[in-house]
Amino acid sequence: MKHTQIRLRPSRLLIAILVVASQAHTYADTTGQRSFPSFACSEDNAKGAAEKYPLQWSPNSVQWQVALSGYGQSCPAIFGRNAFVTSVSGTNKESQFVECFDIEAGKRLWQYTLDSSFPVESSPMVSRAAPTPISDELGVYAFFESGDLIALDHLGKAKWQRPLQREFGTFVNKFGLSATPVQTAKHIYVLLDHSGDSFLLCVDKATGETTWQAARGKRAHSWSSPAVIQVDGQSVIVCSSIGSLDAYSCIDGMLLCSYNKVGGNSVATPYDLGNGRFLVSSLVRPADGPSENALVSNLSAKIVRSGDMYDFQIDWIAEEARGSFCSPVDHAGFSYFLNPQGVLYCLDSKTGKQHYAKRTSCGACWATPFAVGDRLYLFGKEGDTTVINIGAEYEELASGNRAWSIDSATDDSNSSPMRRGGHTLYAGIPVENGFLVRRGDVLYRLRMTK
Repeated sequence: MKHTQIRLRPSRLLIAILVVASQAHTYADTTGQRSFPSFACSEDNAKGAAEKYPLQWSPNSVQWQVALSGYGQSCPAIFGRNAFVTSVSGTNKESQFVECFDIEAGKRLWQYTLDSSFPVESSPMVSRAAPTPISDELGVYAFFESGDLIALDHLGKAKWQRPLQREFGTFVNKFGLSATPVQTAKHIYVLLDHSGDSFLLCVDKATGETTWQAARGKRAHSWSSPAVIQVDGQSVIVCSSIGSLDAYSCIDGMLLCSYNKVGGNSVATPYDLGNGRFLVSSLVRPADGPSENALVSNLSAKIVRSGDMYDFQIDWIAEEARGSFCSPVDHAGFSYFLNPQGVLYCLDSKTGKQHYAKRTSCGACWATPFAVGDRLYLFGKEGDTTVINIGAEYEELASGNRAWSIDSATDDSNSSPMRRGGHTLYAGIPVENGFLVRRGDVLYRLRMTK
């Protein structure tokens, strides 16, 4: 099935694409670095790839752990041997941190502190350093819910910074901004969807200056991140956000096509499947925004191009599968969706036919699962990690894996504002022979043991 709302691109712009095609490749494509939200790469499909990662662990098997300078909900960004982590602190989130750690030793290499240009009261109901940083060979780029966007080199020295709320006015979002930027070789793309005038912003990495700004109207409450999708060798920015799918040109911000028969798609990031295909996930929560069409918004889509015309093609819609805060994943011919209650749906990647729906041992997940070889790692928000076998039958290979003890994860509502809400597991990131696990205030390193 297809949606017929198509935008035409003037042919002169197609020439421009060919001229500057080198600017439009994603960083992951040219370096093999793992990136948000799946942190997957092609080597994960190899036979025996899962054997590089631990199947079981406990607090006693943690290689190292380090307390972070503040509290945050973002994933670490990985570049080479280093991990970059963001957090905030203070009653009004006055201080914002970017920290760099050596992955093997757990040593803090540097910390950069940025004063918030738009301090607001810290609350467990509002994002706290939720956007994940991104990195390339020149440095690291961090975006905070305050609207502060900053570029640092690999030694932790600021190259440029911009206070976007001072520039564009207050971003009105009841749970705060949380969209993670995406990148191509020379640009950063920041999705700023909120109740006011929303837009997609393209920023030059070298200078911090705006290259283009695409207006998106008033978008209500949304927290989803954009994705860079390859269509016929060209990079396209896809936004799945609050009632629509929208594809934009990386070069000039032109809207290429839209699909509006979706709803509840206010949180999860599109999951790139390659060749213009991606998964979309929807959360059925009317309190978080329009939920009309939410039941037909867990789907597999593709951007198709014919000459200078683009269109969204819907390959299949899941009949029962529901999404949540994490993104869906696809691996070895299977697509996986998780609902807010921790029920895992396994579907055929080509047809969308459901193989099973099973409640997992780890419960709800806020971190996107990681698929490798014949394993799917499910990082439960309460700290448990369950490992299941990739396949049409539900089989748990391990459960109850924890980086910290249950006793240390009790609710800490009587402590400082930055710690309220308990120790939620926000990210499980694959690194060499193990994982980095991030909760709000601590980073853990798990490693295979012989």
